[in-house]
Amino acid sequence: MRRGLIVVAGLALAACSPSPRTSAPPSNAAPASAAAAASSAASVGATASSAAVSADPAGWTRYASAGFSIATPPGWTIDTAYDDQELGPGQDIHGVSFTIPASLAKGTNLSSNSYISVETLPGLKTCATSAFLSDADPKPAVTQNGVTFQVAEANQGAAGNVYDETVYVAQGASPCIAVRYFIHSTNIGNYDPGTIKAFDQAALVARFDAIRKTLRLTPAG
Repeated sequence: MRRGLIVVAGLALAACSPSPRTSAPPSNAAPASAAAAASSAASVGATASSAAVSADPAGWTRYASAGFSIATPPGWTIDTAYDDQELGPGQDIHGVSFTIPASLAKGTNLSSNSYISVETLPGLKTCATSAFLSDADPKPAVTQNGVTFQVAEANQGAAGNVYDETVYVAQGASPCIAVRYFIHSTNIGNYDPGTIKAFDQAALVARFDAIRKTLRLTPAG
């Protein structure tokens, strides 16, 4: 699917329809102690940084699965049956997603189905952003907890919807692991003036960044 930013005027407030993701009832994730968080230092083939891992912020909940764990603030909805179908039939990407609290979208053009996810693709010889996001623009790599992540961004729009996505793909991880930011908004020009305000994208990305930085990769098996 070729991506491009298409702004379609008119009150297409079916505009708030979700992207093709499936959801399931939230699961219960148990909080992890600071000691447990600190002990789950990244390990992905090459030797990870031996620097001390920071404790999770107070009140955050750590979710653990095969190959990783990550912490989220209160109020985020966990979907352990997350399934990204963006790449087409037979190319589903599974993982876990954390949807924003409704309060972050209320009164703005941000859609409440925006989320951050951790996704896995077993069996890949090389972890690359193209395995998670098509027609994306590469961005500078980032390193956290001794692990380097390839980064790419893409956006698309239709019928008054705008979808912005960024993926961070861990290099050397087994299985292949990526963090996705999925931001769904609607064209603010479709609303009567003064009825809503434009959401603060920089603030939302900063929240996603804070969550991503709690990601800990753990040895497979």
